[in-house]
Amino acid sequence: MKKTREQMVADNMWGSAALFVCAAFFSFVAVRTDGADKVGWILYLCGWIPPTGMAIWCLTKRRNLGVGGAFSFLLLMVSGVLFWLNHG
Repeated sequence: MKKTREQMVADNMWGSAALFVCAAFFSFVAVRTDGADKVGWILYLCGWIPPTGMAIWCLTKRRNLGVGGAFSFLLLMVSGVLFWLNHG
């Protein structure tokens, strides 16, 4: 079954949180400087923007967030706690 353009955009928006978390993780772990820690936190916080926008969009369309929303927000919450424990 072919996905609609709307569904493809929604899938990519939900999945974009993983890219921000990976970039923040790389900044925290690989670079290991004070400036890199600040960049890591900025990247992590920017990761909240696409899922939050998608959640608002789903609420206005009265749709369920689905698995993508659960994955996105769970990933951001768990990685935020782990980042805070290691670099907070």
